[in-house]
Amino acid sequence: MSLLNSFPFTMAPSLTEVAGGIVLAGALLAVHFHLQNRRRNPAGLPYPPGPKGYPIIGNLLDIPKIYIYKRFREMSKELGSDIIHLQVFGFHLVVLNTKEVADDLMDKRSSIYSDRPRMPMMCELMGFDWSLGFTPYNEWWKNSRKLFHKHFQPSAVPQFRPKKTKAVHDFLKRLADTPDQFHNHMQLLAGSVILDIAYGLDIRSHDDIYLQRAEECLRIIDKAGNPGSFLVDIIPALKYVPDWFPGADFKRKAKEWKAIADRFGTVPFEFVKSSMADGTAAPSFSSIALRDINEKDNRAYQEELIKGLGATMYTAGADTTVSVILTFFLGMLMNPEAQRLAQEEIDRVIGPDRLPTYEDEAKLPYLGALSKEVFRWQQVAPFAIPHRLMADDVYNGYFIPKDSIVLGNAWAILHDEKLFPDPFKFDPGRFLDPNADPRIVSAVDYAFGFGRRVCPGRWMAHSFTWIIIANTLAAFSIKRVVDANGNEVPPAGTMSGGIMGCVFVLDICLHSC
Repeated sequence: MSLLNSFPFTMAPSLTEVAGGIVLAGALLAVHFHLQNRRRNPAGLPYPPGPKGYPIIGNLLDIPKIYIYKRFREMSKELGSDIIHLQVFGFHLVVLNTKEVADDLMDKRSSIYSDRPRMPMMCELMGFDWSLGFTPYNEWWKNSRKLFHKHFQPSAVPQFRPKKTKAVHDFLKRLADTPDQFHNHMQLLAGSVILDIAYGLDIRSHDDIYLQRAEECLRIIDKAGNPGSFLVDIIPALKYVPDWFPGADFKRKAKEWKAIADRFGTVPFEFVKSSMADGTAAPSFSSIALRDINEKDNRAYQEELIKGLGATMYTAGADTTVSVILTFFLGMLMNPEAQRLAQEEIDRVIGPDRLPTYEDEAKLPYLGALSKEVFRWQQVAPFAIPHRLMADDVYNGYFIPKDSIVLGNAWAILHDEKLFPDPFKFDPGRFLDPNADPRIVSAVDYAFGFGRRVCPGRWMAHSFTWIIIANTLAAFSIKRVVDANGNEVPPAGTMSGGIMGCVFVLDICLHSC
C-alpha cells in the first residue's frame, strides 16, 4: 500500500497507462519467477518432460481453451511420460496422467501436495475461505475436514438415507407428471436433498427462496472461480488497488458477490439455530453438529465451521449431482444393453411390486457396477481443484519446484487402457470381471479428487447416485426421442469443453415400466 501511495500522480492515470503498467508488471513477474526458479534448482535437475515453449509466455500457446484434459493426455503419450510439465509466465504447471504417478505424489507425498493455489478473488476478496474445497491446507481446513468426516463417513451416511429416498420418490412423481420438465426436476432433486440434509429445509419448488439464493451463489462461483477470469489472481497485489481506481471493477464485483455468498451461508444457518431454540428444528447436519458442540470448545469458532460446511455441501454438491444424473441418462441412451441388463436384475431380485431400497443394494451387483461406471465414464470435474506444491520435490530424477500448480488428470486415469480396456465404452461389466485389474475400483475415487483433498462427500455421492439409478430404472425405461417419421433421434448429450465436464444438452423419452 505504501508503494501505491508514493506514486507521483497528480491525476488519475489513463486506461492505456494502466494497461501498460499491467503488461510491464506481468513481464517483471515472469522474469522474477524465472530467476527464482534458477536459484531454487542449483543441481540443475531437469523438469518433467514438456513442450519447449517460448520466452516469457512459456507454454501458453500449448494449452488449448477447451478439452485441456484430453490434450494433456495426448501430450503425455507424445512425450512418453506419465508426468508432464509446462510453464506459463514463469508459473509451473505439472500434470499427472496415470494412477501410479498420482498415487506416488498426491497420496504418498500428500503432506506437501495438499495445498491449494492462492485465489485472491474467491478467497480473499469474496470471502470464500470458509469453503472446504477452496481453503488452503491450514488448521481451518483440517478442523472442517474432521468435522465433515465425523458426520459423513461411511458408517454415518445411513442416517440420511430416508431424506435421499424421499427426494428420489418425489423426483419420480414429478417425472411421471411432467416429463417435459426433466432438467428442472433434476435440479430440484439435487438442490432439495442437499438443503434438507444440510439444514432440514423442505424444498418443494424451484421458486423456493433458499434454493434461489443457493443457485445465485453457484453462479458467482462459476464466474469468479474460472482460472484467468480476473487479473488479481495472477497479480495478487492488485487486491490493494482502491475501488475507485481505473480498471478496479473487480473490487466492486467482489463486494457485491461477497454479500450474496454471506447471505447464502448465514440465512439458512440462522434458521436452524432459531428452529432449535423453539424446538421445531428438523434433523440435519447443522442441527446435529450444533447440538454436539462441546462446552469446552470455542463455540463461536465451531459455529463458523458448521456454517461453512453447510454452505460447502451445496456449492460442492448441487451442480455435480445434476451432472452425474445426466451422465447416467446419457449412458442409458447410448447403451440400451446396459439398461436392459440392469432392469432384468431389478425384475429378478425385486419384482414389479415395489421400488428398490438401500437394503437391496448388496443383492444387485450389476446395478452397483453400473453406478461405478457412471462415475468412470465421464467425469464431472476432470481435474478436480488444482493442488499447490508446498516444498521443492524430486521425483524419478525430475525437479518439481515449490509453488507448482499440480493437476491430477482424473479423465486420463479413468480412460487409461491399461486399467480400463476399451475405456470409451460404457461397460458396467468391467467391474464384475474377475480378471479385471484390482486397482480399477480404487481408481474410480479419482473422480472425486486426489490425496488428502479427495472429496469427503464421495460416500454420500455414491449412495445417492445408486438410489437414483435403482429407482429410476425400476420405474421407467429411458429411450431415445422419435421424430415425426418414427425414426430414433441420436442422443444430443455432450460434455462441455471446460474444466468442468458437465453434460449440458440431453433429449430423452421416458416410458413407465
